Amino acid sequence: MSWMGPATLIARKDLRIEMRTKDVVTSVGLFALLVVVATSFSFPTSGEGRQGVAAGMLWMAFLFSCLLGLGRSFALEKEEGNMEGLMSSPAPRESIYLGKMLSNLIFTGLVELAIIPIFLILLQLHPGKGITLLVLTAILGTLCIVTVGSLFAAMAVNTRTREAILPVLVIPVAVPVVIASVKATEAAFLGQSVASAQGWLILLTAYFLVFLLVSFATFPFLLEE
Repeated sequence: MSWMGPATLIARKDLRIEMRTKDVVTSVGLFALLVVVATSFSFPTSGEGRQGVAAGMLWMAFLFSCLLGLGRSFALEKEEGNMEGLMSSPAPRESIYLGKMLSNLIFTGLVELAIIPIFLILLQLHPGKGITLLVLTAILGTLCIVTVGSLFAAMAVNTRTREAILPVLVIPVAVPVVIASVKATEAAFLGQSVASAQGWLILLTAYFLVFLLVSFATFPFLLEE
């Protein structure tokens, strides 16, 4: 059986649940909005280096918002007893991971789509020609965080302190992603082109591909624990 068919069904199931409850998007979106609004009051309106500070603020908000959504996604399956049903289905174990990753990517992407314009307005940033670089960096950086975060969320869901363990597991591994994303986003805020951050974008792409392969190889064994 192929991976994409069952993965699509799992992602659609999560999306239907979210459309009814709006738990993940609402909680994650409000958290990200609170961080953005709170930081905007202390953000310098002029001066050298403000674009780098803004990029760091933005990705800290994205990282912790993503962690909040990832934890809730797998915790729901565990609490409702759905994980056992998924494991006993004929679908490949890898498709469970892929489906969860896709749904988390959509949830996080919707939040980012709403937050980025507000962030630019509140912090008076004008990326201009750098908007293409900003969008590309947001996509690649989010892909990396969701890829590794979905793997560790499945690992942490079986522990009693999963809310505390998940950030401890993900944040150290996500440091290269945050650094590369902040540097590329800073270039975007300065109005630079995609070529100016090509090295950072290549790093993000390589990180995503490596951890996607690692996740496919290890996720079936995590479900047995």
